[in-house]
Amino acid sequence: MYDLPENPTARDIIQRSIVCHPSLFREMLIKQADMHDDYAKVTSDIRAKQGAIASMNACFFAYDAIDNDDVDAIVSRCGPMVIALNVACKLQCIPNHIRTAAAIAS
Repeated sequence: MYDLPENPTARDIIQRSIVCHPSLFREMLIKQADMHDDYAKVTSDIRAKQGAIASMNACFFAYDAIDNDDVDAIVSRCGPMVIALNVACKLQCIPNHIRTAAAIAS
């Protein structure tokens, strides 16, 4: 098992999801991308549409980085890091306060 340090960073949490359940993590990123795509299709607000498309692209970027075993690529860009961190925390049942602290530490 891959244990997290006492004060994990976003990189630690994301890496743990990649190690412990890589296919489920990638599947959840695709579901997240689909959700953003659905929203982009139905909203009439151009800025909301642009944000949803950017989030969808961040999901795909993180997905590709996982396939390439490149956690550094994920954590080096804010959008993919936030998306991947949120998905990883949900998969690992990590509480919001730890997710927030990890994001700030990164």
